[in-house]
Amino acid sequence: MGSKEEQQPLLLDARSSQDSRSNANGNGFKPAAPRLSSTSGSSSSSSGAGGASYFNPNGSGNGSLDSTYSSRALSQSSASTTGVETPDGIARPLSAASLRVRVEKQSQATADALAMYNRPPNGFEDYEEPDIWTPRGGAPLYAQHSLYWRLRLAWSQLLALILSSSFLIFIIVWALSIQVIAALLRLAPWPFSRVFIALGLLPPEGGVRLPPTNKDREWDDHKRWKKEKLVKDVRYYASTCGFEIVNEQVETEDGFYLRVNRIIDKEAQLGRHADGKGGFPVLIMHGLFQSSGSFVTSEERSLAFWLARHGKYQVFLGNNRGVFDMGHRKYSRSDPRFWDWNIRDLALYDLPALVDYVRRTTGYDKIAFIGHSQGNGTMFISLSLNMVPDLGTKLTYFGALAPAVFAGPLTTCFPFTALSTMDWQTWRRFFGVLDFIPLMKISYDLCPAYPYALLGYQMFAFLFAWTDANWLPRRKAKMFRFTPQPVSSASIFWWAGKEGFATRGCTLDPNAPRWYDGRFPPVSIYSGGMDFLVLTDPLIKRFQEQEEDVRLIRWKRQEEAEHCDHFWAADAVEWCFYDILAGSTEDIEATRLRYPEELEGNGKASARIISVFEEDVARKTNGLPQISTLTNKNLAREAEQDGDQTPTNASFNKGRFE
Repeated sequence: MGSKEEQQPLLLDARSSQDSRSNANGNGFKPAAPRLSSTSGSSSSSSGAGGASYFNPNGSGNGSLDSTYSSRALSQSSASTTGVETPDGIARPLSAASLRVRVEKQSQATADALAMYNRPPNGFEDYEEPDIWTPRGGAPLYAQHSLYWRLRLAWSQLLALILSSSFLIFIIVWALSIQVIAALLRLAPWPFSRVFIALGLLPPEGGVRLPPTNKDREWDDHKRWKKEKLVKDVRYYASTCGFEIVNEQVETEDGFYLRVNRIIDKEAQLGRHADGKGGFPVLIMHGLFQSSGSFVTSEERSLAFWLARHGKYQVFLGNNRGVFDMGHRKYSRSDPRFWDWNIRDLALYDLPALVDYVRRTTGYDKIAFIGHSQGNGTMFISLSLNMVPDLGTKLTYFGALAPAVFAGPLTTCFPFTALSTMDWQTWRRFFGVLDFIPLMKISYDLCPAYPYALLGYQMFAFLFAWTDANWLPRRKAKMFRFTPQPVSSASIFWWAGKEGFATRGCTLDPNAPRWYDGRFPPVSIYSGGMDFLVLTDPLIKRFQEQEEDVRLIRWKRQEEAEHCDHFWAADAVEWCFYDILAGSTEDIEATRLRYPEELEGNGKASARIISVFEEDVARKTNGLPQISTLTNKNLAREAEQDGDQTPTNASFNKGRFE
């Protein structure tokens, strides 16, 4: 794991040293009982609003810095950063809180370097009597589960609903106003854009972006989709393309139920291999405010369907906790404890549960993983040291679309600048302690499809600087049938609140000498030149200069691509899918475990079992190498490099890039 300097917690969190001292001294809240086992309930393991600061650099050898831990409990327990091995085979920290537990006392130099990540007071220590919320960020003190506290919670949530709804309406009106101004700019080149850039209301690079006219594609059959319905069921969109989706359920270690969509190709026979298994498994994860529905709304050219049909893979679409009205083993969705989590809990519990579920279901020891935005940002956190780096040993490939590790210039603009001034006390009064802006979920349930899609697009186009320049216009309404999805208020505070991601500029500690070790899987990065929300260049630089164990097998930058264009753009197949499936360099096919048939034949590498794609014709017409040719070249290169010695399953399990 490296030196003591390297063995340090990497994930940033929102609890402050002031909060911890306040609780330990008995001046604030009565801390919750410590969670000493990773199989306990979730109320003590959830992180809630935590997520905006680094661990306290003043921590000592066996002292915890979590505000939910009492000093007495800590003196009775021996915490370890290495954690315990759970039934799923992953060694986690003893709890989400133990990310701030130190075994080795750090040097003063390290403490000084990381002092900037100390969380300033969030207001909890200002109260001399127990409040309805704990310093963990959202869960009330249920020892005082009285009618008074219930009424107080209801009143605070009603007030938050009014305030947050007003904020949402303001954002939508502002976004529409920007569209009007953009239209005026097309008529007369007034210097409005410079004024807005100076005020910090528009991205500094882009200013007011005027989307070009969408081009029709020869392969697009408009008439075929005229009678398509706008529904909130991914199974309907699969059925229109000859696929079937099976809804399956996964339970995380802390009790949350997750929806998993399994793709079944009804038109192409999914053949079994000599060992009785199906195709190689691929897990795909969505971004913030999105769901698995994002990967099935582009007809046959959807990422999920493309990989299932042309790669003959077993494709699974994962969803984060709370999406699609999924529940919890103990808590209802109206319980603040249900929403007491942020990205740290997704990294500790959701991703490991999903990966292990796919492995158990398919019988493969390793799988491929593809994530968009927060979907890959969570994986980057999960694989970091002192989180769950063992998860990397279960992956053969990590595809990151628009990686959410470093913040882009958009986070320095309105409304992020306003949100970043809110401490948790202000945030919880404005946005509540349940889901973020409940009006979005209410609108999702009750609003007609087209108005909802229009308003949803306008809001996110303004917040994240999207345009529909690269999309097929007819797809936009169904794209936003699944966006936005409910997210906890505490999670958005981690991203946008005081000292949050928008302010820090990175999900991990950029000053840490090392984020990953040799367990990190081969990774491909896909970025967009018009993506103002996240930056990829600093991540690539970090990999090249500091992360010697990271095996970067591809970095592709599509200059005209925006944040969601790697799966929503009309040309996403050409921009991204071809490379993920079988590009000219290493990809899923080159990193996956080999099928038994491919290991036969006197040590000669046999051609992989996959039909010649219909798209080969189109690629040949456009002067591009055919996928089948690229695949054969890859296999020939493998045979030459291996001296005509076919690699064994064991060698692939160890990793082909050692």
